[in-house]
Amino acid sequence: MTQSLRAMTMPYVRPNNILGASHLVLSLAMWVASIALGAVLFPNPIAIAASAVLFFSATARLFAIQHDNGHFSYFKSKRANIWVGILLGAFTAHPFHTMRYNHNRHHAYIGNLDEMESHEVMTWTVAQWQEAGPWQRLFYRLYRSPLAILLVGPIAIILIRYRFPKNARKVGLWDSAIQNMLMASLWLSVYLIGGWPAFATLLIGAVFAVCFATLVIYSGHNHEETYWKHAPDVSFEDASLRGASVLDLGPVFDFMIFNFSYHDLHHLNSRVPCYRLRACHKALEHKISPTRLGWFDLFATLRWNLWDEENERMISFKDAAPVFAAVHPTRRDLHKEGGDVAG
Repeated sequence: MTQSLRAMTMPYVRPNNILGASHLVLSLAMWVASIALGAVLFPNPIAIAASAVLFFSATARLFAIQHDNGHFSYFKSKRANIWVGILLGAFTAHPFHTMRYNHNRHHAYIGNLDEMESHEVMTWTVAQWQEAGPWQRLFYRLYRSPLAILLVGPIAIILIRYRFPKNARKVGLWDSAIQNMLMASLWLSVYLIGGWPAFATLLIGAVFAVCFATLVIYSGHNHEETYWKHAPDVSFEDASLRGASVLDLGPVFDFMIFNFSYHDLHHLNSRVPCYRLRACHKALEHKISPTRLGWFDLFATLRWNLWDEENERMISFKDAAPVFAAVHPTRRDLHKEGGDVAG
């Protein structure tokens, strides 16, 4: 079934240089326009808010392009994908080659509980939670808190930690060094051309972009009926189609994030470029029964913290105790039920 469904996506694995270049130019123009809007009307709060939303969309689209560059799916030429991917690191804060290495591991081990280091967000099982000590539980609670997911984590990881992300040494520190130089040059150019209003607009936009983009990415795999298994029981098709969601937030939002919404089919076939992903999904959605998330569901994903292996769903911290009690009854519980407690 995996092969047949994947085969159905193959007509959409058609990089188009003209289409790809036009989207790239449009996204870069949106990025410049967002800075100009905020700088010219600074410190008007409505203008700053509008520029932040436009900056988020531009950056999200540029990240989608860089992401597809990493899959060598955006342009026909591998060389074009590499060069554009490297240069876009100035806008996305992601070193291209290191991002590509880490992201491809995420694809390779999608849905695999034994390869948690390969995924963007750490997920504990209920058993891990119950076996953890108080300090470990406190760490995981803070790690999974809305404050960490929506503010502290994005700023600390994307804007700071990603200057030299995990596996940077394995890939080569030169990759991070080049990206940092490009990013510093871009930010300095914004200041030299537009002064403090432009630089302040850039900072506000960057913080909003990384924070909201993190929620979007988080919801991609952290919905209630997602998919996790231990190797070798992982099914690639189930991990792709059940383990990834579809953000049903309307065509405008699809444009804003360049079709990241259709994350399930992307995992099924990462060679489908983002500018064809929406059409591919529309053609196949009746065959895959996607997990759709609306605006309320997007924010509701923040309540899912632990993977319940028995019931195969995500649960909240509050629900963890009764689940564990049902799986591991105490001697008192067994006695009440008339069970054999003699061992």
